[in-house]
Parts: sequence; structure tokens; C-alpha cells
Amino acid sequence: MQKPPNNINLTYDSYLPTSTISCVAGFAGIFLVNLAGIRNILLFYSFTSILYASSIVVVYQYNHLTFHTAANILNSAGYDISRVATLVVVLAYPSEKWKARALTTFLILEYFAMTMGNIIAVTDHSSEQSRFHSSVAALCLACLSPFVAVAIAPTHDVVRDNGVYLIARKTTLGDEVRETIRLFRNKFMLLLLPYMFCYPFLFGVAYIPFPNIEAIVLYDVGRLIVVFTSQMLDVQWASRRTRGLMALLVTTIFCAVSSILTIVIRREPMDLSGVKPSWKETEILAYVMTVALRDYGKLMYATYFFAGVASSSVELYGFWVMGTLTNDLKASARFVGTFHSVMSIGGLVGIELVTEIPHHYTTSNTLTYVAFGMSIVSFMILSWVVTRIAETNDWSLGRMPNSSTHDTLTSPDRSSETVAVVAEVKYQHINV
Repeated sequence: MQKPPNNINLTYDSYLPTSTISCVAGFAGIFLVNLAGIRNILLFYSFTSILYASSIVVVYQYNHLTFHTAANILNSAGYDISRVATLVVVLAYPSEKWKARALTTFLILEYFAMTMGNIIAVTDHSSEQSRFHSSVAALCLACLSPFVAVAIAPTHDVVRDNGVYLIARKTTLGDEVRETIRLFRNKFMLLLLPYMFCYPFLFGVAYIPFPNIEAIVLYDVGRLIVVFTSQMLDVQWASRRTRGLMALLVTTIFCAVSSILTIVIRREPMDLSGVKPSWKETEILAYVMTVALRDYGKLMYATYFFAGVASSSVELYGFWVMGTLTNDLKASARFVGTFHSVMSIGGLVGIELVTEIPHHYTTSNTLTYVAFGMSIVSFMILSWVVTRIAETNDWSLGRMPNSSTHDTLTSPDRSSETVAVVAEVKYQHINV
């Protein structure tokens, strides 16, 4: 709805503040989802979306940017926190056989919406009046979002198709702090942390910005192909561990191809004679990207496509592994929030290491080699975790209610002891 400047870097511009917000919001999402509830979080994001859409209308009417800046920051935080909540719904609500399909469906919708938004933002050459009308229409659509949020079933009413209730219990802030600290003492969580950090770090170190709409679309198409393929291949053709190890192998191959293409691009000779000493970093970067596209267009576009394939594979596989570790709503929030934040930290650290060298990828591959090696090691560590996941999360607990009125049941088949057993398996079903 806002036409960006012609020379804007659509991927990495203002990466520091956006990544910082994403990191903080991910960790905040752990506590907010578990304390405030999923529906309240989604309602909060509905509010920030309405506020942000309103700020765009204000910009067109009064050219007042302060309100828009504040609304943009608040909406960015709302999006990241709501993404944690939505992924918790996707991972914790469905039964085992529908979990992967729910995850891929969510990512398909998210990636498709992002692709369409990128295309519209870059190719829209309509008049200011038309864009103002579009912003009003967007505001009207945003006002409908609260109705979607309240349609989410309360956690205590969710019963999977096998008759098992969703595992969710009331908690306090103190409990959340203790349980989150306890989670970071869990060896499986510790083994997941390198995977969460290393590929975003590699992606940040690679730092090949998107110079045009074709590059953006190819990246998004690569992401969509992965989730569409995963959706179609969601069949029980082998044991859970076998499927997990095969998917990890495919993810490793995609990351290797993406990294090799990046390294090849940097090793190709590039004419920098046109760079003027007085140019700023952004001008040098724009010139380098223009020359690279002119001389190595096909190789560059292949790099963007496989970068999308690799990043989507890493994210999808990470969420799938977390879905195999627990069916507990609150434990899922802790895993997802940590994954979201650590990935943001990895990308931010990678970007900040190379931003002082605007054409570094024409001179050095050292950081890429290091980051790629770190990613391979993290995949090897993750494979050990995958070999210890259980075949199912669908525990045979019967139709045991889990609302606050049933925390101290005394009947023989629904005793307080049974509730304690549920609490003990919240991090699941990994054969230690």
C-alpha cells in the first residue's frame, strides 16, 4: 500500500530493528501465549493490524509519519507474537496424522500471501488516489480479523479425533519463568539450538540482496514449492524416524546447493571499474547487483530460487521436529517462541558481520565456508535427536478433561495422579 523508493533493498533494509523486534517478540510470545491465551493474542494482532492500516490512511490524508512509525513497530511485534500463537495452534491442536498437513497448509497460506504482497508492492504504479482507496479497503478488511480470532476454539474444548483432549493447564508468570528455564536445561532443546541458529546465520552471511521483482518471486516460489511438495507427500510410507531422517537429508542437500551457488557467484570475476570513490555503500551495492545480473543473470536467479527452497525446508523441518516432541500447548509455545527468536538472532548476527563490506561477496568466501560448516554440524546433531523421537504423540489418556475445574479429579480412572502423569510427559515421548 506504500510504494517503496526505487532503490530500496526489499529484503535487508532496516534489518537490525526488524530482527530485534522479531527476537524480543518471539521470547515474549512464550509467556504471552501461555498466560493470555491464543485467542487473546490473535485479537491483539487484529488490533495492531487495524491500527497499522489506519496509520496508512492517515499518511495519505495528512502526511503524518509519527503515528505510522509507532503503528508499524507495534504491528511488527503483534505479527511475530501472533505467529508464535498460530504455530502453537498448528502444532498442538491437530492429532498426529493431521499435524504435518496443518503445518504445511499454514505455511502455504503465509508464503502465498507474502508473495502476492511483494508483487503488488513492487509493481503497483497506480495514482496516489487509487492507492488511498486501496488503503481504505485494507482497513475495512483488517476490521474483520477479530471475528476470525474469536472463531478459534478454546483450548479446554479441543478434543482430537482419537478422543484425546488437548493438554493445557493454567499457569502463572512464575511457573512460566521456571518452566522456560527448565526447558533450556533439557538436552533435546539444547541440541536443537544450533539448528535454530546456524542456517539463518548462513543466510545472513551470504547476504545477496534482492535487486528486482523477479528475484523476490523466485525466492518465494522456491519456498512455496517446498511446502506444496511436503503437503502432497504427507503419507505414512515409513516410520516416523525414517521419514524424519530422509527429510533431514533432503534439507541438507538443499542447503548445500544454495551455499554452493552463493560461493560460485562470489568466485566469478566482476568488473568494479565503474565504482566511483565518492559513492555510498548503497550505491556500490546497487552497482554490483546490476553488474552481477547483467553478467551472471541465470546463476543469480538460480541462487535466489534455491535460497527460498533451503530456507523453507529448514523452517518447515524445524517445526515438524518440535511437533514430534510434544503435544502440550504450553511446551509447544516455549519451543516455537525460542525457535522464532533464535532464528532471528542467527540472521541478525550474520548480516551485521558483513554489512561493513558492501561488495564482500566478490572478494571473500571465508565467512560462508564457516557458516556452511556450522550448519552441517547442526544438522548432524539434529539427526541424533530425530533418531530418538517416538512414533506417535497420541497418548492413550482417554477423554480426560483438562480445564481448571478438573485439576483434582478423584475418580479411579481420572485421578490427580493421572494429571501428574500428563505433566511429566509434557516434553514427551523421546526415548532417552
